[in-house]
Amino acid sequence: MNSRYKTQFSKCTKGKKIGGVCTKLAHRFDIPVWLTRLITVLMFFKFPMFVVFAYAVAWFAMPDDEYCK
Repeated sequence: MNSRYKTQFSKCTKGKKIGGVCTKLAHRFDIPVWLTRLITVLMFFKFPMFVVFAYAVAWFAMPDDEYCK
């Protein structure tokens, strides 16, 4: 299966900083990785408990992606 047409959310193991969640979301929605990380940090300052909870859930729920760019 070509990774371009893969629709399942999964963690990206290449280019990750903590869990690979922001990297995979950036690739999934075709936006720069730095922008995804910036949005996550800015949201953390406004909604810290929500961001920590959502990131932790995404980190544990997303399988590893062996086809990541």
